Amino acid sequence: MEVKLPEIRKSEVLRYLGYNGQDLGSTLEEQLQRCIDAVASSARPRLTYRIFDVRNSEIEGLSLEGSDIRELLESSKQAIIMAATLGAEAEALLRRTEVTDISDAVIMDSAQSVAIESVCDAFEAKMRIFYREENLYLTDRYSPGYGDLPLDSQKLLMNVLQTEKRIGLAATASNMMVPRKSVTCIIGISDRAQKLQRSGCSTCMMAQKCTYRKQGRVCNGQNDT
Repeated sequence: MEVKLPEIRKSEVLRYLGYNGQDLGSTLEEQLQRCIDAVASSARPRLTYRIFDVRNSEIEGLSLEGSDIRELLESSKQAIIMAATLGAEAEALLRRTEVTDISDAVIMDSAQSVAIESVCDAFEAKMRIFYREENLYLTDRYSPGYGDLPLDSQKLLMNVLQTEKRIGLAATASNMMVPRKSVTCIIGISDRAQKLQRSGCSTCMMAQKCTYRKQGRVCNGQNDT
């Protein structure tokens, strides 16, 4: 299904870029806004999801490796499996720009990361409200590649969701999603209130190349512990 693209917040794009409070100057400010506008115009976000039963901390019909996902689903009776993408147009924009203007491409890459995370955040918030009215609670969302859940698990999630057919999302042999700015994830549904612990660096798309973490900090300005 198609979904509305939330506003791409400039402050979030700057955070992904490793901005540390420097004065941008009018030229960079204009470039930043132009790139954000281009990303917003090209994005055609689509999303699909299914609800699965969970027994003994395992999603029925799926063999997912690792202890972290079982810990996440420990008190869940069901789980949401979701996939979202910004679409082929956004991918094409980024590929063209990587050839013609690397500076713009870096900004657009960050803006697209913010955009797909915003799509996922909006979906998650909507689901939390829906299930809270049923006296149910959601866990954090958890994606392949986090903790000890192997990255190649995303192909299992994509297969059960039929993502290529439903939203045009496929994966290469090396587990790169196409379009690149896409997400697959799992969210547990429990009748118990959940302690949400997996936000921040452990679930951030930029964790592996974050300039803040290289400096021993996180983007809220505190030390990364």
